[in-house]
Amino acid sequence: MDYRSHLYRPLSKHFVDALVAEVFLHPTDFDLVYRLVFDEDITIAWRAAWACQKISEQHPEWFTEVQFLELAMLAIETKHSGLQRGCLSTLCNLNLPEDIPVELINACFDWMVSPQSAIAVQAKSMHMLMKICEVIPEFKIELKACLNNIDYESYSAGFKSTRKQILKTLNRK
Repeated sequence: MDYRSHLYRPLSKHFVDALVAEVFLHPTDFDLVYRLVFDEDITIAWRAAWACQKISEQHPEWFTEVQFLELAMLAIETKHSGLQRGCLSTLCNLNLPEDIPVELINACFDWMVSPQSAIAVQAKSMHMLMKICEVIPEFKIELKACLNNIDYESYSAGFKSTRKQILKTLNRK
């Protein structure tokens, strides 16, 4: 399959699912799709990130620590919210590396509270920070304080719902 051409096709309900199913049939093609996340054409890149998100849901072990770091840096550097969301969604499905990039932590805090960030990016940032709290427990205090002290009334329903869910989880642990 020519994955790049497939990613240019008009979006349809099963567009990404067909691509992902093909990769599951031919796992050696995973790297071809992964590399498309870094394509110069932003349409190709964010659609490939969407495919990687779906792949990571079933096969997180296919991703290396280097790929985790590459996706984290891409999420930080891109201005395209769809690509950010795809990268963050994939990262949330993967094991964290031993050295979590401080830049990723700072970016997640920034995206989480920024009204300019897409709602999905805000929510995925909260989930990423929650995942980081699982391996760095002392970080939980900072995340809780931030979520408790934010004036969340001016945020979207999606933000409020995710905030409530994350706080509930943090308070249980």
